[in-house]
Amino acid sequence: MRLDQPGFSKIFQINAIILFSMMILLTSCGRANLDAIAQTTLSVDSTLFPQATLTVTSTENPATATATLLSPQQQQNNGSGAGLIVFAMGDGEYKHLFAYHPSYLPITRLTSEAWDDDSPAISPDGNKIVFTSNRFGTWDIFLLDLPSNTLTQLTKTNDFEGSPYFSPDGQYITYDLYRGNRFNILIQSVSDPTEAPIQLTDGTSNNFNPAWSPSAPEIAFVTDRSGRNEIWLARLDDPENRFSKIIASADADYSDPAWSPDGVTLAWSRCKTVCEIEVVQPLDLEPSPISLGTGNTPVWLPDGSGVLATLKLPNQNEFIAYAVSDRHLLLPPIPLPGVVSAYDWKAGQVSTNIQIYLSSTQISQPASLWAEKRSIASSGTGRRGLVLLKDVEAPQPYLSDAALESFIQLRSITSKKTGWDLLAILENASLSLTAPPLPGIIQNWLYSGRAIALNLAPFEAGWMSISREEFFGETFWRVWVKCQKQDGTCGVPLTNPAWDFNSRYSGDLIAFEEGGKTASIPAGYWIDFTELAYRFGWERLSSQSNWRSYFPGILFNTFVFRQGLSWDEALGELYPSEAVDLLIENQK
Repeated sequence: MRLDQPGFSKIFQINAIILFSMMILLTSCGRANLDAIAQTTLSVDSTLFPQATLTVTSTENPATATATLLSPQQQQNNGSGAGLIVFAMGDGEYKHLFAYHPSYLPITRLTSEAWDDDSPAISPDGNKIVFTSNRFGTWDIFLLDLPSNTLTQLTKTNDFEGSPYFSPDGQYITYDLYRGNRFNILIQSVSDPTEAPIQLTDGTSNNFNPAWSPSAPEIAFVTDRSGRNEIWLARLDDPENRFSKIIASADADYSDPAWSPDGVTLAWSRCKTVCEIEVVQPLDLEPSPISLGTGNTPVWLPDGSGVLATLKLPNQNEFIAYAVSDRHLLLPPIPLPGVVSAYDWKAGQVSTNIQIYLSSTQISQPASLWAEKRSIASSGTGRRGLVLLKDVEAPQPYLSDAALESFIQLRSITSKKTGWDLLAILENASLSLTAPPLPGIIQNWLYSGRAIALNLAPFEAGWMSISREEFFGETFWRVWVKCQKQDGTCGVPLTNPAWDFNSRYSGDLIAFEEGGKTASIPAGYWIDFTELAYRFGWERLSSQSNWRSYFPGILFNTFVFRQGLSWDEALGELYPSEAVDLLIENQK
C-alpha cells in the first residue's frame, strides 16, 4: 500500500488554521530544594481539576494505592472532558503502566508482570491502549482493548519497536523501528495487523518519536540528519515534497513533538543547558516558538487548553501542566514515586474503560527490591558499622550496613539486565577518616560509607555512555551501560546525544571552555543505570563548579545511598562527633 493512495489519505481532514496569540514569557524560578519530596499537598486549577487539593505520597513501592471507583457524576465529567493520564514508570525490577488523574484517580497500576511495558498511547475513542513491551524477549508493540481486556501483538520482529502513536481515526499507528543501528519510522494497520507495515523514512540518519497530526495527513518526528536532534514534518499525501524541517538549532536538541487536539499547534521539548516546553504553529511562514516553561515530554490536555509535562529533577520526577493562553500553571509540580518515561492523556471513554479493565484484571504489587537489615551488632553507641563487600574489588571494599542490602541487590539486577557485572570492580566504595581529602572535592560522600564510585574502565572502553543534564544551574550526568548481548533482548537504543569529554583536548576552544561537547547518539542497546540505581535508593551527585577543567570534579560515576540524610548526618552514623568535626575542618 502506497502513502499517496486515495484510500489511505481519506482518513484525514485539514482544519482551518487558527491564529496563535502572542504570550508573555514565563520566568522560571529556581527550586530551593531539589531533593525528593516525600509528601506534599498542592493546589490545582479548580476549573480543570474540580477537587481543590491533591496529596501525593511516595513509598518504597510506588503506586500502592488501588483504584477508587468514581461516582456516576465523576465518571461523566471525567469521561467527557478530564480523561485520564496513562504512563509508564519504573516499578520494582521492571517498568509498568499506570493510570492517574489529579482529581479523580490515584496512581493505579495497569500492568505488574515480570517484564517491561513502556510508551503507552491512548486511541482517539479511549477504547484502546497501544504500548511497547519486551514480554517475549525483544521489544514489540501490543494493542490492549480495554472493554474486552484482550491483547493483540501488532509487531513481531527481533528489532526494537517503540513510541507508537495513533492515527486520527484509530485505524493505524506510527512507530519507530531500530534496525542496523538506525531508527526509522513505520506505519502499521491496527484493524488488520497482518498487513505489511509501510516504511516512512529511510536513510543514514536516525528518525524517531513520530506524532500524527489529528487534522492533516502529516507526521511530525525527530531526526538527527544534520548532527543535532531536530523536528521535521512528513506529508503523507505529497510524495514529491514529503519532508521538511520545522525547527533546528546548532546548540540545542529537540524531542517529543506533540500536536494539539485541533492539529493547529505543535509542542516539543527544547534542551540546551536546561529543557523547556515550546509551542508553535508549524504552518506559519516564519514559525516563532514560544516557551511555556521548564519541562520535558509535552502531552496536550484533552481540551487543548494546556500542556502536561514532566520536571525531570536530579533524583525526582514531577508532573506539571502549563496553560497555553497565558502560561500560568494549570497544575503545580506533583512529585511522582518513580521515574516516568512516557505518557498520554485522552478523554473519550478511557476512564470508564479503564475501570472495566481493572474490575476484570488481577494486578499484583511487585515485591520490595531489598530489605534493610543490621549486619553488625550495635556497639552500644547506636552508630552503624562498615561491612566488607564480598567479591568486590576496590581500594577499600566496605559500605555502611545501611547501604549493604541495597547495593547487593542493585549489583544482582544490574548484572541480570546487562549480562555483565558492572559493580564487581569499583573505583572506590568507602574512604577512612584518615584518608587524605581529594583536592577540590567538597563533602566527599565516600567517607560516609554510603557511596560508591563506578570503575571508569568501562567508560574508557566504550561500555558506558554519559549524557549531560542541567538542573537550575547545576550539572548532572546520566550513566548508560551497554548490554553484553546486542540482539535486542537487553536494554533499549538511545535517542540522547552523548557527551564527549575528550573534545576538550581537540583544539576546539568552545569544547575546552565547556568541558566537552555533545556527540552523536551512541549505537546499540543500553541500560539506564542512573534510573535503575534510583529505584534502589542510589542518587547521583551534581558536579563541582570546577568540573570543566578538573576531571575528578565531574563526579558522574559517584552514587549515594542518601536516605534523606545530609553529609554530616551520614558521617555521624559511623563516627563520633569529634571525628566528624575534624574531617569537616580538613575539608575546608
